[in-house]
Amino acid sequence: MFPFSETRPTALLSVRGEPVVKHIIRSLEEIGVDEIYLVTNHLEEQFEERFEEYTNINIIHQEKLGGTADAVKACDFIKEDFFVVNGDVMISGNDLQNLKDKHDESSGKASILAAHEDKPEKFGVLSIRHDQVNSISEKPEEADNSLVNSGIYVLGPEIFDTIAGLESSSLTDAVSELAESGEAYFEMIEDYWIDIGGPRKLQKADRLERDEITSTEIDPDAEISQSAEIAGDAVVEAGAEVKEGSVIEGKCFIGEDTVIGPNTVIRDSSIGDGCQVRNAEIDESIVFEENIVDPFVMIEGCIIGEEGDFKSGSVIRESFIGARSFVDMNNSIRGVKFVPDARTDLSEISK
Repeated sequence: MFPFSETRPTALLSVRGEPVVKHIIRSLEEIGVDEIYLVTNHLEEQFEERFEEYTNINIIHQEKLGGTADAVKACDFIKEDFFVVNGDVMISGNDLQNLKDKHDESSGKASILAAHEDKPEKFGVLSIRHDQVNSISEKPEEADNSLVNSGIYVLGPEIFDTIAGLESSSLTDAVSELAESGEAYFEMIEDYWIDIGGPRKLQKADRLERDEITSTEIDPDAEISQSAEIAGDAVVEAGAEVKEGSVIEGKCFIGEDTVIGPNTVIRDSSIGDGCQVRNAEIDESIVFEENIVDPFVMIEGCIIGEEGDFKSGSVIRESFIGARSFVDMNNSIRGVKFVPDARTDLSEISK
């Protein structure tokens, strides 16, 4: 996820104005999960700050940075069946509910959410019989089928004993042991599963969430100029302003206290909290919070990290710009990655 993972964990990157992990939490809450444990280490203070007001969300510090089994072991105080979901995926509440139902019906010790993949060798490939999983082959050189492990489970507390007996620190190995003893089942994903392993997948997740906007929702504390036009479906959050002559097209999200306009076009994009975008055009992009976009700037097909400053006359296409970057006037930027705190000169061309 470079350059964005330099300043925040992938789980806290923005999708439709909210951290990826918040979308997972919402999906879990939709199906009745009322206690959430976030196992963290890298930039842990950001999780603490983001979720300090949530009484049902608990931050668990992972002392030993090993594999996925070590992360789950940090919650070995759990005494009932529980979900395990990676913090950098997008999954629907419906698919999580189907997995829970499968687990309740099967009386097994592990239930796996499975998907078909064009390149299964990049994942754990499931060997199955009926609805049972016989084994899991992790990233085989040649896969004998396209059914893969999403890494999303419902597990019984017995998994902690299995983990304790492992020579490896892989949760997949622990679940595979249960599979070989006839204790693992699977359920197919119906809706979607996006493993956000790179910026393009983050863009896909953002599009998916914006596609869920089916009507315009304007917070009572937002201000929309009478001469502004919302020519699509948009969510406009509290304190936001859409000023005169501005146009919001397609499926868009406008964050809290963000100022759009005057004379600005936002098309099929998510604009984070506290941004200022004046007399500019943003198309099919994700703009994180607290960015300043000056007049006559064009941003297309990009992800823009937080707290950037983009001066007049610059054109930025198909690029990933790290946090706090400064782009001077009349720059032409296409297909590049900028590290956080990057600086460009006047009238520079970057490819």
